[in-house]
Amino acid sequence: MEQSVIKNFTPQNTDYMKIVERYAGYIESPVLRLKFLNAAMQTPVRRRRLLKLPFVGSLPERAQLIVELSKVLPPDRPAPFSFRLTSLLYRLRTLVYALCLVVVVGLAVSAIYAGSKFISNIAGSNQAQNLALQPSPEANNSTNTGEAVAAIGSEAGLPLDKVWLAEKGDGYEFYSNGSRILTQYETAGETQAFYSFENQRLTEDVGDIALQTKPVGIIYHLTESDLLPFSDKYNASLIYNSETLMEYAARHKLYHYLIDRFGRIYRIVNDEHIAYHAGNSIWSDGKHTWVNLNASFLGVSFEGKSTAGKGADGINEAQIYAARVLTAVLRSKYQINDANCTTHGLVSTNPAARLLGHHTDWVAGFPFEAVGLSNKYEVEMLAISRLGFAYDQAYITAAGGKKWAGLSKAEAVLWEEAKQHGLVIEEQRRALWENYRRAYAKQHALDEQRGAAMAEE
Repeated sequence: MEQSVIKNFTPQNTDYMKIVERYAGYIESPVLRLKFLNAAMQTPVRRRRLLKLPFVGSLPERAQLIVELSKVLPPDRPAPFSFRLTSLLYRLRTLVYALCLVVVVGLAVSAIYAGSKFISNIAGSNQAQNLALQPSPEANNSTNTGEAVAAIGSEAGLPLDKVWLAEKGDGYEFYSNGSRILTQYETAGETQAFYSFENQRLTEDVGDIALQTKPVGIIYHLTESDLLPFSDKYNASLIYNSETLMEYAARHKLYHYLIDRFGRIYRIVNDEHIAYHAGNSIWSDGKHTWVNLNASFLGVSFEGKSTAGKGADGINEAQIYAARVLTAVLRSKYQINDANCTTHGLVSTNPAARLLGHHTDWVAGFPFEAVGLSNKYEVEMLAISRLGFAYDQAYITAAGGKKWAGLSKAEAVLWEEAKQHGLVIEEQRRALWENYRRAYAKQHALDEQRGAAMAEE
């Protein structure tokens, strides 16, 4: 590349002047220093048009000055290290210039990329803020499961009579509504057998009731297992945790189904067998009552954890969608009534203390509508108004510190009936408790009989 040459030094070339002055400082003799300066004035100076970089850009001038300086330095005086380095770099100047060019291009590309990311983040943040300011009017449940899913109407999707098993293979089942159930962890257990108590007969002898074996409801749980951040940085650990959880649940027959954090549905215990998911529990749909629901209700658990007063932690939209299609499959298969699809926190009991809420997972915050169900938090809790159960402050705290509509409705009914019978509230509870005690005794005897038979085998 041709460059113009300045034959005489001009004051405007201040960078070159500074280099000359610094190099002249190596000369002790005033006479030799003046000789060097005169030679430096006559040295052609190149205008640097492209490489305006520190040190590298002035490499040709430095090399020429070092040649002039070597002519006046004493022969017995070794050349400074900086002079030797400059000479070496000048001989390798083509390589040095190429490396500088690569560095400059790399820095420019990095700056452009960083700038675009910064602008993209600002735009994304503004868009997210705009979305936050415009919530969907249908997403009125206070959950952390995502507005997009919470806004799905309860009637969306295939009708129950249109859901069928489309394909079955080694380790999976595929259904017409898109539900894919993985079966590699499926295990067998005790055959289901339970009683459905008619509410009108609870005040009478419940002796002559036929056994049932087909599940009548669904209970939704949380695994309460430790959680990692749901991020691709932890992908291998997330998968390992899910697999370990499935193995543990299958070994202890904890649930019928488990939905991991990737939204994969696993069958853990066969639908027709007992999973130990509900413990002491009770539910009534207004016509019938079921006690100790392991044998009568299917247990569906989300890989997640309860957060005191805030509902569920770690639940994402993939899991909620999986619960929606799985719920449709189970309701279609067993003709399960919407009224009998509820949560563990609403059915768990402590019979010894006559209290609700021995377990409190999903006592608040379950996205019923997104799963295609009516909101059970709005339904009168018959365990209180018809069966005499009470609750403590810990139960309310677990729900976020406020009573929900169904709890308040049940209390209002309980107080009104106590007033009509001329009883104080505790007397009314004790009278209703006898209804529960009769049903519990009969179901508990069946459970113990089944357990004894299993022990003999």
